[in-house]
Amino acid sequence: MILLAALLQGGTVADLDAELRAANSATAVIQKRCAVPIRAEVDRTAEKAASGQVKADLGAGEDTRLVYRLVRLTCGDVVYSRAENWYRPDRLTEAMNRALLSGDTPFGVVIKPLAPTRRTLATEFPDEKNAILRHRAVVLSGQGAPLAEVVETYTPALPLAAPPIR
Repeated sequence: MILLAALLQGGTVADLDAELRAANSATAVIQKRCAVPIRAEVDRTAEKAASGQVKADLGAGEDTRLVYRLVRLTCGDVVYSRAENWYRPDRLTEAMNRALLSGDTPFGVVIKPLAPTRRTLATEFPDEKNAILRHRAVVLSGQGAPLAEVVETYTPALPLAAPPIR
């Protein structure tokens, strides 16, 4: 079923994986597939402590505060991805922190002024009904400082290829 959908959309999960790996922003990759601005539906009640590995990846010491953000990125009413995000508020501006704590703007859009890049740490092709691809990545500032670690799970609803530019 997923393979048929991929063929009809003009791409494959491997193509999507390659595009995400090459991109500086997963949000930008998703946005190319949506005619309206992507929204982040944030679960503000979610809490999850960062693992030792996440702390190490972010260069976070014992006293470094990390914030957890659980979101669903949507195109209209359609969920394109689910993401867990542990980020370092000390490396963001006050305005960025306010936007992340209260708004529905995706992390990648909020931090765009920092010229972020991504380093993919792990890729998984899950055999799940609601997941076609999962990435674990570190988001870095333009100067190379770790800003966040994300675990992004992409749904079968996400078009595998962006529509052609007209």
